[in-house]
Amino acid sequence: MSYGDPASFNEPLGRTDALYFTLTVFATVGFGDIVPVTDAARIATMTQMVVGLVAVGVVAKLLLGAVRRAVSAQEAAQDGPERRPPPG
Repeated sequence: MSYGDPASFNEPLGRTDALYFTLTVFATVGFGDIVPVTDAARIATMTQMVVGLVAVGVVAKLLLGAVRRAVSAQEAAQDGPERRPPPG
């Protein structure tokens, strides 16, 4: 976006600057040293924010599910076959 319209942000962005901006938005840090100026850049930034929040939620859900499965498997292994409920 910065290449197509250099006025989209408060300064022209190179590849490293764009990556830095994306990571600060994704991490919800937002230092404010690079800011969107045009409506299109603001919409793109808001989209990045929403996608970032959804991605964090999905990763958290996957991690929590993996931990739950591991704990269940560990409890089942500790209980042994004599304490397991009958199938069905």
